[in-house]
Amino acid sequence: MTFGILEDKHLKDVPGTALLSDLGVVHGQQVTIDEAGTLKRGTGRHAHVILVPQPSDDPADPLNWPRWKKEACFWTLAFAASLDGALSPMVGPGYVLLSSQFGVSVDEVASSFGAILLGLACFMLLQGSLAVKFGHRIVYLFSVTLMFISCIWCAVSPNMASIRASRVFQGFGMSALQSLVASTIEQIYFVHERGNRSVIWSFSIMSGITLGPLLYSYVVQNLSWQMGFWFVSIPLGIAMLLVFFFVPETTYRRPDSSTNGKSQNSPVKPDNEKTSVDEHSISAASENNVTHKPSYLSQLKIWHGTFSDESLFKIFLRPFPFLLSPVTIYIFLVHGMQTVWLSLLPICSSTIFTIEYGFNASQIGLTNLGGIVGIVLATAITGPLTDWGTIWLSKRNKGIYEPEFRIFFISTMLMGTFGYAGWAVGTTHNMPWIGAVACLALANFSMVTSGSAAVTYLLDTHGPNALHVLALSNFFKNIVLYSFTFFANGMVESRGVRVSLLILAGCQTFCWLGSTPMYVFGKRIRSWIARHPQLFAGERKEESRRA
Repeated sequence: MTFGILEDKHLKDVPGTALLSDLGVVHGQQVTIDEAGTLKRGTGRHAHVILVPQPSDDPADPLNWPRWKKEACFWTLAFAASLDGALSPMVGPGYVLLSSQFGVSVDEVASSFGAILLGLACFMLLQGSLAVKFGHRIVYLFSVTLMFISCIWCAVSPNMASIRASRVFQGFGMSALQSLVASTIEQIYFVHERGNRSVIWSFSIMSGITLGPLLYSYVVQNLSWQMGFWFVSIPLGIAMLLVFFFVPETTYRRPDSSTNGKSQNSPVKPDNEKTSVDEHSISAASENNVTHKPSYLSQLKIWHGTFSDESLFKIFLRPFPFLLSPVTIYIFLVHGMQTVWLSLLPICSSTIFTIEYGFNASQIGLTNLGGIVGIVLATAITGPLTDWGTIWLSKRNKGIYEPEFRIFFISTMLMGTFGYAGWAVGTTHNMPWIGAVACLALANFSMVTSGSAAVTYLLDTHGPNALHVLALSNFFKNIVLYSFTFFANGMVESRGVRVSLLILAGCQTFCWLGSTPMYVFGKRIRSWIARHPQLFAGERKEESRRA
């Protein structure tokens, strides 16, 4: 057992297990791992880290992009993701006010503006298929453009029916930035860099979720609900331009590779130990055909042809076999459902803070400051810590990296439990509003740290096919969340704030409990997935292409 992770009894080389560092620690002494000298490594302080996956010699390979190009691409998507996060919950503080203006119930207002979740869920699977077939760039451009147009549509909507329709199309546009970015991170960054990027991506979405309602609350209180959407359309227009100029195509067909003439079936054995690694992850690409470096203007093309010979229908069906993967169920619990519980708070915040403290819309918006504090702290602490922690554990595992090391950080889900339960208990002891805001900070801290670790674990276990798993998880998550919009506020009014928050605390704890078996049996699960390729068509095709 490696730090409590059960070894597999069937495969010598379990996919996902990789040689991450050429420095192991045995009895406190650093030793060099045999047969690692020919593999490409990082630079600077990561000079001892073996690059996983091994990049090709092709300058067009996104793994070989210069640092500025990777950063421009990633931070543009992070900016767009923050606007994506803001669109869904930003109207929340004004639900009670809008119910009076439209003469309908709070739940009807919530379900009308919450129709964005229905669109988000329905397009979630299709956008992944489009990205596999036609590339990521065209999907990103379409998504941001659709968000921009539908935002203006919502601003000029005269009634609830028009609002509901515009929000569905907003959901179509939002889907790529909530799942496809994970695939882009996998395409342009190495394993030891992905944890930090996943944290920043989660931070971007969560900052939008918290800042959106905060800013919108002042607009709806002092101007009108329509002006909020006019204001959001301005940065969305900027995002359209940034995506066009700074997000080139990241999909890359990797040619056959070899490891300096060695068989890819020959595992790397550190310190004469029989420790196996993922041969596909560490195979060098020194014999790849090298193309010329593409010009900047050529990368601005919107259409780059197709990247898969399969029909779009077959690609659309590809995610569904991954429902049989235990990793899919686990990601749905610790990432998808945790997002549901946290997203319910903005939906119900207008009702909760009106009942408990008699707040108006602008005061309700200010309560999101707690969430901002939580996500900023989470990003500052866990951003560098997740990647450093996995490298540290790998060095003490004789340089062998196990994806289950990421699950250590998913234990922070318990902070979300403490936040919901603490808020519930506080309501019975006349807790001041600042206490409720502190509990919101705990819940948001939990989401950023554990959520980003879950996404990184998914990238490490399912690789390029992580897109399919994340799309499935987000599809079911948004369906569940949309269903809640029809009765969540009514439940708070009927059952009370305390009982409603205790229910959330119990659900959060239940979802976290799946971490223990996944950590212990994770390596065997990865082996089971690899030994049943007939169940995972996408996994089999990807492995055969990379072999």
